[in-house]
Amino acid sequence: MRRAALVVLGAYVAVLGAFVHRHVWRSHGVDWPWGLVLAIVATYAVVLAADRVVRTGGAWFGLGWGIVLLVQQFSPGGSYLVASDWRGWAFTIGCLGAIVVGVVRTPRLEQ
Repeated sequence: MRRAALVVLGAYVAVLGAFVHRHVWRSHGVDWPWGLVLAIVATYAVVLAADRVVRTGGAWFGLGWGIVLLVQQFSPGGSYLVASDWRGWAFTIGCLGAIVVGVVRTPRLEQ
């Protein structure tokens, strides 16, 4: 039951990140992509938390995140949330990298 909840949580975080990653803060002519940074940091934090709750929880979280990514990419008409520009690619690669680092580097629970 916990693993299914982590898959759903991964899907939820992926959808929220897809909505937020495009937000920027403009200051003195410079665009600061705070939404992109927030999405990547939040994804990494939740992967670490998931791995502490369930053994291989980060991998289950990543499965849910990946399912949302695949659904977006293969939906008819393409993805409306993640564009094929530098922000979209940075979101995709950054979050997938955060998931991989979180799964590989986190100490496992002894069960």
